[in-house]
Amino acid sequence: MRKIKLLYFYDPLCGWCFGFSPIIKALEQKYAPEISFEAISGGMILGERIKPLREMHAYLRDAMPRLEKMTGVKFGEDYMKVFEKGDIELNSETPCMAMTVYKSISSGSSIEFASALQNELYVYGKDLNIPENYKGLVEKFNLDWDVFSKKMKSDTYKKKTYEEFEFAQRMGINGFPSVVLQIEDQGYLIARGYRAESEMKKVIDEIIKKEKAD
Repeated sequence: MRKIKLLYFYDPLCGWCFGFSPIIKALEQKYAPEISFEAISGGMILGERIKPLREMHAYLRDAMPRLEKMTGVKFGEDYMKVFEKGDIELNSETPCMAMTVYKSISSGSSIEFASALQNELYVYGKDLNIPENYKGLVEKFNLDWDVFSKKMKSDTYKKKTYEEFEFAQRMGINGFPSVVLQIEDQGYLIARGYRAESEMKKVIDEIIKKEKAD
């Protein structure tokens, strides 16, 4: 069978991606090593979209309860304190760079790192714009903090991160989470937005069955 890869387009600041994390992690556990998985940063909040968290209060006060009910995830108490204060700047650049750096120094799961990265904000209330706030996360993944922090300051990895944003755009991704199952040069968009695990498995199994039949 031809090589199959699942591309998970997400953003560290995307609440629905936070809710989708248990599903994408479960899919990786089920289908590895038959399918290779990679988290791709989308750059959801950049440029003119950058704003303080408080400016999203009206939308998020309505969206977060619905998200929790639909997905089963819970926003942490520490995040809720940060949310109420509203001072954190919403800017995807630094946390997306963290993913780029992680993939450059680790052969481990980028899906697991994406989930842990989001937990830093949505569970523990960390400001992801501050590079020093990644130290605990980096140590949790048994990575060298000195190497990680040096690369976080590098223009090279900033450029690589923006190249990843451009890749997502070329793939036609305009919302998160989005999932593409790629077989050689053929891509199947199997999720645009949150989608239940059972539905995801059904679609993946159908595509794999068709691939084996061909």
